[in-house]
Amino acid sequence: MGTSDNLKIAICDDEMAQRRQLQFIIDKTRPGTEIDLFESGEAFLAAFRPGIYDLIFMDILMPGMGGVDATSKIRSIDASVPIVFATSSQDHAMEGYKNRVIRYLMKPFNPTEVGEVLELAAQMKGAQGGVSVRVNGKDMTFSYEKICYVEQSSHTLYMHMANGATIQLTGKLDDIEAQTPDDSFMRCHKSYLVNLAHVKNVDKDLQMFQMKDGDSVHIRRESIREANRLLAEYALKG
Repeated sequence: MGTSDNLKIAICDDEMAQRRQLQFIIDKTRPGTEIDLFESGEAFLAAFRPGIYDLIFMDILMPGMGGVDATSKIRSIDASVPIVFATSSQDHAMEGYKNRVIRYLMKPFNPTEVGEVLELAAQMKGAQGGVSVRVNGKDMTFSYEKICYVEQSSHTLYMHMANGATIQLTGKLDDIEAQTPDDSFMRCHKSYLVNLAHVKNVDKDLQMFQMKDGDSVHIRRESIREANRLLAEYALKG
């Protein structure tokens, strides 16, 4: 993991000159930023997992899957990643509004505007808060949205992350729970703490949360109603 103030950014644009120009501006404005380049919505979605990027620059007009379609697909699995629409035309404000994009940038890119967006993404990243744990003798902080759920088995914790990784550490689930916000994390079982942002639905028959990535997380019988209520409240808030 890089230092916490290093942003990880994706640029999705079918024109190489545009990708290069934006990359150049970002390198100059915030040296040390990690940048991944994609030349189509399809390529980007194949690589995308929630929690990987701090900011996405999405070109609206691309052959094949356009930026608007790609963005609504991203939003179906990640409600919070900051997305900026890049466009050479003014006519897409409604789609941006629907998909909660943080900014429109007109091409050719203006370095001042790009700098403002990077600053905003850095603030959003810092404001999200996170869970601090010790992994292999190193102190690490994982922002909330990167954690799907945490599982305890005797003295070992397994943190299931949004990028598909599982991080193993020694500790107590109580200590993790104490660091998480009540409106988005639920202690649904003595062995499980779940992030509602990553829940697809509640399966009442199996007494489980079905997660967006396909995993299932046990809910103790007496908490099923509360699980439904919290998930509904979370959805309204989102």
